[in-house]
Amino acid sequence: MVSNDPAGRSTGADARHADVKHTLIALGAMLAMVAVVYLFNVPNPNILLITVLAVFTCLYGYPAGIACGAVMILYSMYFFSTDHSFFRYTTLNLEKMGVTVLGVVLNTLFIGHLQRQYTEAHDQLRETNRDLIRDNRHLEAASMTDGLTGVRNRFALRRDYGRFENRDVHVMMLDLDDFKGINDRFGHGAGDAILKQLSAALADSFGAEWCYRYGGDEFLVIVPDIPEGEFLARLEALKQRVRQIDAGEEGLPVHFSAGYVHGVCELSYDLRLMMHQADSNLYDAKGLGKDCCVGRAFSRVFAESLPENADGFGSREGE
Repeated sequence: MVSNDPAGRSTGADARHADVKHTLIALGAMLAMVAVVYLFNVPNPNILLITVLAVFTCLYGYPAGIACGAVMILYSMYFFSTDHSFFRYTTLNLEKMGVTVLGVVLNTLFIGHLQRQYTEAHDQLRETNRDLIRDNRHLEAASMTDGLTGVRNRFALRRDYGRFENRDVHVMMLDLDDFKGINDRFGHGAGDAILKQLSAALADSFGAEWCYRYGGDEFLVIVPDIPEGEFLARLEALKQRVRQIDAGEEGLPVHFSAGYVHGVCELSYDLRLMMHQADSNLYDAKGLGKDCCVGRAFSRVFAESLPENADGFGSREGE
């Protein structure tokens, strides 16, 4: 079948070119074998010739088999005919000629059929493998994406740890203020809509590949190689955009609190500590009255001194 996709426009022409090339190779091999049996006056040349026929039919299919078969029949006509006349035969040699033709036809048909089945099965297997690779990529992308918000999830975060090693990073934890009250008052549908708008704002502000939904209304942003001034400018733009989110009722404010740290992540262990310290800064922002951000330089000693809960650090979903 000829492919119509842009990447495979020449598939049909390439296949035809390959058929011609393979047929010529098979024809050349058969002619070489005919020369050998002729020069060395091989007494029963059909054994060698039928072997060449079988080999190249198996390798290249019907076109190569037909070409080899035609050469073999012509040489057999020369070999078995009286005085090599091609047309006059003794009764015995005419029978041999008939057996030769029948053998050529049966071998070509049978081996060519097997070769075609093999080729079709190989093509189907290759197509199946392409489908599996594509599906696996889709599944991998789905497994690393939060189903509600479309940003990356905690599984993706674990996979991404190595991306941040030996890089200067800003690590920020943030969550919506009083989110539980929004869910209780307007329902989880309204809450989900707000989370979607927040994640879209995060992706636009910092890039989707650096944003993760950590749990509930809590999000994590890890931005590498960005100056402090640019990070703060993006954070301020995010605040203004989030304040414009429609919560379903006029006058209901939507805002978030955040905590971040800035420093060099030398090891994956450092990233975990940075997240821990950023979460502690988020807790401080909540204590300052919410709707604000607390940022500090990363300190490994300080981060290691902070208490941990079962999840590694605190969560304030709904605060």
